[in-house]
Amino acid sequence: MFAFKKVLVTGGSSGIGKALVDLLLEKDCQVFSLSRSLLEREAYSAGGELRQIACDITDQDALDRAFQAVFQETDALDLLFSNAGFGIAGALVDTPKEEVIRQFDVNVFSALEVISRAMPLLEKAGGRIILTSSVAAVVSLPFQGLYSASKASLNMLALALNTELKPFGVRAIAVMPGDVSTPFTDNRQKDVCPLTAYGQRCPQSVARMEKDERLGTSPVLTARRIIRIACKRAPKPLYGLGFSYRLILLAFKCFPIRLTNWLVSLLYG
Repeated sequence: MFAFKKVLVTGGSSGIGKALVDLLLEKDCQVFSLSRSLLEREAYSAGGELRQIACDITDQDALDRAFQAVFQETDALDLLFSNAGFGIAGALVDTPKEEVIRQFDVNVFSALEVISRAMPLLEKAGGRIILTSSVAAVVSLPFQGLYSASKASLNMLALALNTELKPFGVRAIAVMPGDVSTPFTDNRQKDVCPLTAYGQRCPQSVARMEKDERLGTSPVLTARRIIRIACKRAPKPLYGLGFSYRLILLAFKCFPIRLTNWLVSLLYG
């Protein structure tokens, strides 16, 4: 029997988030799905109890209203999946400051805002926080540096939160999927690289990366792996998803940085 019954998911209308919502509904969970876009109920799995709440998680007032609704309908949360996010591709030195802030606002700052608001409910249930990070948190690809930096921040937050929240019985876990075939690829924001400075390196690197993503793991399999980790009796704060990506993460941990950076440059530079 699935031990966790009351769950909140951000970014639950597409990709990994929607797959998580579907699997949780199949397990008869009460699921609160926060996303900018709402889907027809028929778009999700039958079973469970789904409450969709339209919310831009970067909007403080919208978040306040969303959690008002959550607090009215439940007094505890067993799981929080902080999954909402997006990516910017482009040359770091040519990315406008407002875009840098936006990348971190969506992927990092808003995750903290959601966790902060959910804490009373998580504390009551001794719940768990699952942050959707990425292998890119460890393997920083050229022309995707901002995305990598934002996901690395989530890893560090998970490590710190896991220690800070231990007295409250709440655990934090960052999961690092690799390439996953989702609408995330098509929704990536591409900032134009000055061709005089980078030639075709930037568009070619991004194109190769997106090809890998489209051939990646299915969101359903990824969601299953995430839920399996969430259910572990004594979970670690950081997990790579899938055998091949765990090997990659191990290699980047064990091999000299000069070697791993050279390999990344060879493939994507």
